[in-house]
Amino acid sequence: MSEARVRKVMDAFNRHDAAGFAAAYASNAVVYDPQYPEPLRGRDSVRQDIETFLHTFPDIRGSAQRVFEKGNETAFEASFNGTNKGSLKTPAGDIPPTNKTVSMAGAIFVRFNGQGEIEEERRYFDMASMMAQLGVTAGQP
Repeated sequence: MSEARVRKVMDAFNRHDAAGFAAAYASNAVVYDPQYPEPLRGRDSVRQDIETFLHTFPDIRGSAQRVFEKGNETAFEASFNGTNKGSLKTPAGDIPPTNKTVSMAGAIFVRFNGQGEIEEERRYFDMASMMAQLGVTAGQP
């Protein structure tokens, strides 16, 4: 059942439907992402984050592979490909668009609440590889 929910979220991502993507998250969701020093908190933060990301990579597409479920938890490998056409927000400042295409791989761990919403998510991506593909180094806009 959780695999179907993951696929639904990825479908919203690929349609660039930020509201549909965020609707999968609980109002008090907590999301840990290597791009940010502090976790995202709440559905509205998730929506704002995905809107910014879709602006940064307007042709981005993602897929989920090797989905594993146990109880209310799901883990999966994820891959994303897109072209950097908008500023990339980083803790060190904004990086201007590079117009370079990046391929990102990672793993995502999700815990669902009793209503089937994502209450906690932990994202693991190789940020150094992404920055290298963009032609910048981490922390240097």
